[in-house]
Amino acid sequence: MPTPVGVARQYLSEGAVSALDDAVAVARRRNHAQTTSLHAVSALLSLPSSALREACARWGNAAWSPRLQFRALELGVGVGLDRVSASKGGGEEEPPVSNSLMAAIKRSQANQRRHPETFILYQQQVNSNPDCPNSISAVKVELKHFVVSILDDPIVSRVFADAGFRTQEMKFTIMNPPPLRFLSSSPRTPPPL
Repeated sequence: MPTPVGVARQYLSEGAVSALDDAVAVARRRNHAQTTSLHAVSALLSLPSSALREACARWGNAAWSPRLQFRALELGVGVGLDRVSASKGGGEEEPPVSNSLMAAIKRSQANQRRHPETFILYQQQVNSNPDCPNSISAVKVELKHFVVSILDDPIVSRVFADAGFRTQEMKFTIMNPPPLRFLSSSPRTPPPL
């Protein structure tokens, strides 16, 4: 059974909520019955600077030009979205979150709880609010964990593979972005003495 968007938002941090809202907007615009992981990918790829877009730029297939490969990915996502069932209603309300996208949210929450950098934050949240039961829903999913879990969706993984991308490498890049000094195109100047 699809999950209402409001319920799914409760699991997400502010950045991930924004990504989910963008995905819901894509689903609504296409008059789809549910919001899927492909809607989230479409929304993330449409942003000029997103972790997913940057990972695509870094881990493209050397046999193809990056521009051609990215275009193949956009076409693959578009074809996948064309296969999603249309809504029978007028499209006024938010399309609910599909079971597969909700599973990705819960997977990302579980992965984030096991991730060392967020475990301390999770423990602080639980200890600072004694009224809140010690539940899984206390962890708000960060955007990078949300994106990585979306890449685990079999449909999304297949679309990326068809375009020549390896999702494992992209997930690694999203979780471990390169230091900013390597991203800078200008030569580094030494610090003042």
